Amino acid sequence: MNAKISIQHLSFEYDEHKPLLADLSLTFAPGAFSLLIGPTGCGKSTLLKIMAGLYPKYGGKLTQGQVDLGGLSQAMMFQDAGEQFTMATPREEIIFSLENLGMKQEQYETRLQRATEFAQIGPLLDQKIATMSGGEQQRVALAVLVAMDVDLLLLDEPFASVDPKARTFLVEKLVQLKEEGKTIILTDHVFTDYLGKVDQLYRFAGQTVTRLSAKERDAVLAEDARVPLTFALPQANAPAAFVLNGVLLKTSRLLLKQDELKLYKGKVTLLTGANGVGKTSLFRALTQLLPYSGSICWEGREVAKQPARTYFLHVAQVFQKATDQFIQITVKDELAISKKLRKNGYFSDERIKQALADLDLDSHLDQVVYSLSGGQKKKLQILLMLISGHEVLLIDEPLSGLDRQSIKQVVKLMKDSQAAMGQTIIVISHQFHGLSDWCDYHLRLDQQRLQYVTD
Repeated sequence: MNAKISIQHLSFEYDEHKPLLADLSLTFAPGAFSLLIGPTGCGKSTLLKIMAGLYPKYGGKLTQGQVDLGGLSQAMMFQDAGEQFTMATPREEIIFSLENLGMKQEQYETRLQRATEFAQIGPLLDQKIATMSGGEQQRVALAVLVAMDVDLLLLDEPFASVDPKARTFLVEKLVQLKEEGKTIILTDHVFTDYLGKVDQLYRFAGQTVTRLSAKERDAVLAEDARVPLTFALPQANAPAAFVLNGVLLKTSRLLLKQDELKLYKGKVTLLTGANGVGKTSLFRALTQLLPYSGSICWEGREVAKQPARTYFLHVAQVFQKATDQFIQITVKDELAISKKLRKNGYFSDERIKQALADLDLDSHLDQVVYSLSGGQKKKLQILLMLISGHEVLLIDEPLSGLDRQSIKQVVKLMKDSQAAMGQTIIVISHQFHGLSDWCDYHLRLDQQRLQYVTD
């Protein structure tokens, strides 16, 4: 098929008389690799959902315009991959998707094998999806789309929780799909690995979308070239918040075997490692959500033996999935709860008001939290947890779904809070951009062992 994918005079709104997309017209070339960029909440994900046929059927209002996919079959991968799974395991999910396409059973095995090899999810095929890391779930979601063998792949930040090595691999695999004739349209805030691979780059700004020239495209994609980072090593006699001794951490397999390790008090530590090695599981052990063998002491007291009610007044986790943190309906309701939980005077009402303005959330106070964009949810989640003023914060992927300006806003907010309150903060992140200048130490989890490193 040679027909272009055409968007004609498209206007869409979630709230009446507040259009997110206004009279938008653009085209995508079939068989091309296209990247959509722009600030958090500008409408990139919304456009993909309209193209996928999810909106306005399941949300919002299309006030004018139309989308013509040129006869291409399509499927979408969500920003939060976990939201789109129906079955318990990847094998079951892929077979379920093929059944919905009306395929015969003898065709399943070939499709399943190709998708498994493509996304390298062989070891995950029969694992419960609910037990996987965010990055592993993203790879499974991509495998489902490959198994479906659609013409058009709509991918909403498909690598937000993927480790750098897996990201490079998967971008190359998308190029392979393009060479096989597939059309790929995706959104991303991180441009690493796209230079020389993306055909078309579209920038969202305000309510307009502009296709950049080849020269402009390459200049933008070159901005995220990886640079070497250097971290200090901690002094062994420095005060510790947590001390690990003889720790064994297991789920369906052994994740951590640690003889001795300190997590340092009043410092910011970056925790990295490949998808699925156990970083989030370590956080769960530190917050009594996962049993462990050996000893993990906080302030000299065994974590597992602490009364939960008092322990969680001091130690809190910022979950990878922002919606897991929310309780109430609107942004204003969530803020009211966090204000009641404040333990010190740093986050005054005036400071919170300023933070909302800095994070571009002040105009969303009456909005239902679940209707916010992925990046807006993440910014709100982090602000809510900082307001509570815990002495220890375990923050899981704070930058996922955030554009460059939002990363600056969020890092500044966390940095100012930590400096004022002297918090112990441990951050899991696959994105070093924006974090490296803030973190004191770099702790890497590899081959079931934690080790401080300088790079």
